[in-house]
Amino acid sequence: MQQRALFLFASLLAALTLRAEPLVVSFDRFHKDAPTAEGGRLLYNELGCANCHGGETGLPARRGPDLSGVTRRVQAEWLRKFLENPAEVHAGSAMPQLLAGDKREDIEAVVNYLGSLKPESAAKTKPAGHVNAARGAELFHTFGCVACHAPQVDFTPPEGAPKESEYTYRSVSFPNLGEKWVLGTLAAFILDPLKVRADGRMPRTAMETDDAVDIAGYLLRYESSEGKTAPGLEPFKVDKALAERGRAIVASARCASCHQLPPEVAAQPVALPHNDGGCLAPQTAPGVPRYDLTESQRAALKLYLAERGQTASPAQVATLTMESLNCVACHDRDGRGGPDAARKAYFLGDHNLGDTGRYPPPLNGIGRKLQPEWLAKVLTGEFRVRPYLQTKMPIFGTATAPLGALLAKTDARDSAKLPGGDDTAGRKLMGTQGGIGCITCHRFGEHAALGIQALDLSNLGQRIRPEWLREYLVNPAAYRPATLMPSFWPEGKASNREILEGDTDRQIASIYSFAKSANGEPEGFPALSSGAFELIPKDRPIVQRTFMEGAGTHTILVGFPTGVHLAYDGKNARPALAWKGKFFDAYNTWFSRFAPFEKPPGEAIVQWPPAAAGPAHLRFGGYRLDRQGVPTFLYTVDGVAVEERFEGIENGLHRIVTWKTPAADLPLTHPPGVSMTEDPGSAPGHRSFTYLWK
Repeated sequence: MQQRALFLFASLLAALTLRAEPLVVSFDRFHKDAPTAEGGRLLYNELGCANCHGGETGLPARRGPDLSGVTRRVQAEWLRKFLENPAEVHAGSAMPQLLAGDKREDIEAVVNYLGSLKPESAAKTKPAGHVNAARGAELFHTFGCVACHAPQVDFTPPEGAPKESEYTYRSVSFPNLGEKWVLGTLAAFILDPLKVRADGRMPRTAMETDDAVDIAGYLLRYESSEGKTAPGLEPFKVDKALAERGRAIVASARCASCHQLPPEVAAQPVALPHNDGGCLAPQTAPGVPRYDLTESQRAALKLYLAERGQTASPAQVATLTMESLNCVACHDRDGRGGPDAARKAYFLGDHNLGDTGRYPPPLNGIGRKLQPEWLAKVLTGEFRVRPYLQTKMPIFGTATAPLGALLAKTDARDSAKLPGGDDTAGRKLMGTQGGIGCITCHRFGEHAALGIQALDLSNLGQRIRPEWLREYLVNPAAYRPATLMPSFWPEGKASNREILEGDTDRQIASIYSFAKSANGEPEGFPALSSGAFELIPKDRPIVQRTFMEGAGTHTILVGFPTGVHLAYDGKNARPALAWKGKFFDAYNTWFSRFAPFEKPPGEAIVQWPPAAAGPAHLRFGGYRLDRQGVPTFLYTVDGVAVEERFEGIENGLHRIVTWKTPAADLPLTHPPGVSMTEDPGSAPGHRSFTYLWK
C-alpha cells in the first residue's frame, strides 16, 4: 500500500512537470489561462526570442549556458540525445529542436566541435570527499530548491507529505541526472550555476562545498559515503575533422544567438516574419527552431508581437522581472505569488514566530520599504537578516542589478515625513523599563531577545525607510496578515502616553533615530560585563541543562569545585565534553527563550569520541543527585541497566560505570589528550577510571 501511494504521488509530480512545451513557470502560473501581451513579453524574453530577433523587453537577458568545456561537465552521450530532441530528454526545456532524425551525423559533428572548445578556466573538477546523501535530501528540501523543483517522494517534511490537491502549478523538471552528470560535476554546478549560466534562471545559493556534494549525492542516489571513488565522465576524444564540420553547423544553426561561443560562429539578428510562419507555425520549416508551443503560448506571443514597439511601464517591467526570475515562488507581492499549500510544507524555520518564522517576507511596496543601498545588497546576497528561515535567498548575479532601482521607482509614493527623533526617548521606548518592550521579541545587535528571536532591530535605520516604518508600526497586519507583531499605535494612537506625551509620529521617529544612532542598547537587557550570570561551583557541584555544541540539545552540564567540568549528552547517554577553568555563563540559557548553542567557556577542552558501534537499543533514564550534589546518570543498553557517575578530583575527573549484567560488554570510550588510567578494582560490571589534565 505504501509503495502504491508513493507511485501515485510520483505520478502526480510527473504530471506537474513533464510536458512537451517549454516551461516558463510564471507564465504557466499566471498567464496561460488568459493570454495577454504582457505574458507574451515574458515568453519572448524567457524563450530567447529576443536573442535572435532583437527587441528590448526590459527584462533580464536570458541566454543559454557557456558551451566551452561542456563535454568536461556532462556526459557526451546525454548531450547527443539532448541535441536530437531537447523536450524529450528534458521536459520543459527552453532549448528548441534544431537537429533531429537523419541529422545524427550533424549532431556528432556538433558534439565534437563543442568538445574542442576549452573553457577559460581549465581547472579540473576536484573529486568529492565524504558524501552524506541523507543530509543532502534534507538540504535539498529545506534550502529552497523545492520552490522551483518538485519535492522528491522519499522525503517527508515535518508536517507530513502534502495532499495531491495542494499542488496548483508545475515545477521545473530534472532531466535524467544520472545520464547527464557525475557526482563531481553536478556538485560543482550546484555550488555555483552562474559560472556556466550567467543569465540562467538557476541561481546560486550560499552553501559550502560539502553541502553541494551532499545534495548531488542525494539527487544521483549515490549510495557510497566515499566521493573519491565515484565514477567520472566517460572519456571523450575530439575528432578534428568532425569538429571542423560541427563548427560550420553551429554557425549555420545560429547557436551563438543564445550561447557564449567564439566569434567565428557569431550570429546576426533575424527579421521576424510578417505572417504566422517561423517559430510560431504549428509545423515549422526545416532549419527553423522548433518549439512545441501551446495555443496559449502562441496566442500570447502574437499579442506581444502586435504591439512590440510599445514600452512597458516600470510597474510591468518590475512584475515581469520578478516573474522571469521566479521570485514569486517564495515571495508574494500584493497578494500574488508565494508558495502554494503543498510547497509551504517544505518552508521551515521558527514556528514560534508564526508565518513570519517560516516564509520569506512579502514584497509589497518593497521599493519604498528598504533603503536603496540595502535593497541592492539584499539582491546580491550580502545581507541576511532572518537567520531563523531555513530557506536561503538565491543569488541571480547580474540579472537583479537593475531591479532595486526599478522597484524604488515603481513603489515610490508621497508620504508625510516624520519629525526629528529623540534618541533618549527611542532607547526608552524599545526597552522594557517603561517602554513598549521591542526587545522582548527582537534581537538588538549582539543581544538576544528576551523571548522569541525575531529579526535584529539594531540595523533598522540602515535597512528601513522611516515613512514605511511609520505605516507598518501603526498597522502591521495590513502588511503581513496573521503576523504576531502587535500594534502599539492602533489607529495611529499611542498606547504609551508617558513618553513624548503620546505623540505617535515623534515616538516612531525616536525609535528610528535611536536605532540608527548605534548609541547604546535599549533598557532591559541584563548586564553581561558584571559576570552576574556566571555559574561558579564553590562548595558543591552545579548541574545545569542547556544546548551546547558537541553535546547537543539534551546537554547536562556538571560544574565541579575542583575546576574540571563535564557536559553530558542526555540524548545519547554518554559523556561528550570536559574542560578546565570557567564553568558556564547562564545568561542565554536563562534569558533567551530560544537559546543558542553554547561553547565551553574554559580551556583544555576535550571531546569524547562516540562508541565505535552504537547499541541496538539505548534509553536514557535521567539522573539522581546524592547529598553532595554529585549526579549519577542512568540509562539502559539493550535492556541492561547502567549507572555512570563522575566525581571532581584535583585537576581531573573520576568516572565509575556499573551495570547489573556483568557478562554484558559496554562500548566505553575515553577522551584523547588527557591521562587515563583504569583504577584498581575494576571488573566486569564495575569499571572505574581516572582522567587527569596535563
